[in-house]
Amino acid sequence: MNLDDLTYFLAIAETGLLHRAALKVGISQPALTKAVRRLEAELGVPLFERSPKGMQLTRYGIEFERNAVNLRAAYEDTLCKIAELHSGDLAKVRLGATPATESLVNRTFLALLKRRPALRLDLNVQLSDALMQALLEGEIDLAVAPMPVELPEGLLAVRLLRESIEIVCRSGHPLSVLDKPASPEQLSGFTWILPGQSVSARQQINAYFERHHIEGPNVQVQSNYSSPVGVFSLIASTDMLGICSTQHRPVAEQYKLQAVQASRADWPREIACLVRKVGSLSPLTSTFKEQLLQEAARIEMKPKRAKFI
Repeated sequence: MNLDDLTYFLAIAETGLLHRAALKVGISQPALTKAVRRLEAELGVPLFERSPKGMQLTRYGIEFERNAVNLRAAYEDTLCKIAELHSGDLAKVRLGATPATESLVNRTFLALLKRRPALRLDLNVQLSDALMQALLEGEIDLAVAPMPVELPEGLLAVRLLRESIEIVCRSGHPLSVLDKPASPEQLSGFTWILPGQSVSARQQINAYFERHHIEGPNVQVQSNYSSPVGVFSLIASTDMLGICSTQHRPVAEQYKLQAVQASRADWPREIACLVRKVGSLSPLTSTFKEQLLQEAARIEMKPKRAKFI
């Protein structure tokens, strides 16, 4: 079986349209059609149903897609292991992180770099949904992200640490001088800078307002928080409210941001290391994973700091 044909099949399955799949993999539509025919001839069953709406997977195609993803991931895994055997300590760790967990990954990299000075890191920073898809497709070997509510089939999660999400505002903000926690009504009176709806922290904020039957949050800027510096500088210069994770707190303090105590609000979340069920990690990637666990344990062992000034 041609591995390129697997890639072409998965592109069609993902997009549902030949012309989009052709653009995605960089070959012509007739070449894609031939690849599908080769696979169908080899398997002896139809993989797609052609319709005016596009290419729909048959029941055979749905089953083949599950296994094709694993086959391609196993192939990528094998290539990485061979490369590591060939280049020794020059091997590369392919890892994904969300904006909220990038600092933990950086901390781990710096700690391991002392022992493995030739270590190379291929870091992919995206939101959780995109990271999990990249992990399933074999584009990365580890993902560090908030623990998903529903773990996708094919992935395993190892808990790293528990952190909390706080609302933050600029120094001198009207909510910073309250002598009691802000009510949902008071919080709804200001605009926010928040990540998109697929991010767990945003979902927790939304649920908070829904629980109190208050319309909100009023999002003026939607950001994936890929640059906490950019987000916190906006908050420091306006009356917008935002959020800050435990790991980003030192950056927030540089901008003199203050935590806003919210009435009846508690937003903890678990940070996890995600890996594929199928296949095994290279020795160097396994070492990086163990270092992640150690760094996360050190963070949790630190004394809890008081709220922002």
